[in-house]
Amino acid sequence: MLGPRYKQDRFYVRSSRGAPWSQTNGSASYRRRLRGSLAMLRVSQGLFDDEWLTENKFDPEANTSRLIAQLDIYKQHGIGGIIVSLQGADPGYAPQVNGIARGRSADLGRGAGALISAYRADGSLKPAWVSRLDRLIEETNKRGIVLCLILFQQYQDEALSSPAAVVAAARNVARRLIARDARNVILDLADAWDMQGDSWDHRRFIPRNIDNLIRAVREEFQDAEFSLPIGASTSSTMSYPISLARVCDVVLLQGNGRSPADKLARSRQLKEYDRAVLMISDENGSEADAAALSRENAAADAFLTNAAGWSFRPAGLADRFPFEYAPAASADLDESRDEAGRRPAYFRAMLERIAKLVLRNPPSTSAKKGK
Repeated sequence: MLGPRYKQDRFYVRSSRGAPWSQTNGSASYRRRLRGSLAMLRVSQGLFDDEWLTENKFDPEANTSRLIAQLDIYKQHGIGGIIVSLQGADPGYAPQVNGIARGRSADLGRGAGALISAYRADGSLKPAWVSRLDRLIEETNKRGIVLCLILFQQYQDEALSSPAAVVAAARNVARRLIARDARNVILDLADAWDMQGDSWDHRRFIPRNIDNLIRAVREEFQDAEFSLPIGASTSSTMSYPISLARVCDVVLLQGNGRSPADKLARSRQLKEYDRAVLMISDENGSEADAAALSRENAAADAFLTNAAGWSFRPAGLADRFPFEYAPAASADLDESRDEAGRRPAYFRAMLERIAKLVLRNPPSTSAKKGK
């Protein structure tokens, strides 16, 4: 995007409009081999609001505030970006976990499903969602953190009334970002755009028209003072057609369920597209034990070193209602505790692993066992 003097497969930032561009992780605080990459945290539910939820009280503003309160901790550990969604993600409703017996889809209706969407049916933006998004953009930008914004989810695109409303929603997001001069954003137009089956509605409008949707969003930036990197994330197939790569600025992948070797091999194959390759969802640590930590570390190392970035998802915490964004004080994975009890410590342990990969002098922030 920046021209022939720059590496097209790396990320660049600048401190102000007139300042020179430099690769991410470019200061002396970061390891040299990680220049131009992004270590990210997937916190999809940071703007969440389920309008049909009646079983539990939930404050969407407080939820976003809890995420913002942790941004400094993330930054201290080398996290350069976070990922959030304008249609949430699977909230993990389950009677045995959070007492909620609902599905995740708007198709199920008010009594049995969920309505988690920043868009009205016609594609216009809901003011409350916009307000939370504005806060998060401001707070991430203050800290030099990139915000990867997912526009559409498979189980909520039906909240929009038609394909025309889908296009209108995407254009409205772009216009809002331009209006507020939001320059620290990467756009992921569709989460797992190539997911098969009936998960995408409107006769699979989004996966069938993803390239045209990207072009529609890019048109909104033609007369703006800036543009944003635009892409669409794959499912765990990690298959990216060259026709799509040509209209994208970034190649966004999801590696859920794939081995570190598979993911590394695919990242190397995709280098021929001369785009930044970013893994924005990678499910490795649902068990929250030492073996999972090793898998996560291998995936992080592979994609931060050989591609342009990798994202950690705090499974069972940031992605499960009512959502927790804070790691434990200690990284001690006490095997005597059950999986749920280990998750906050696992979150801390993975942040510390990322810090060691990214930073020359990682912080000593974990409390010692027994203190």
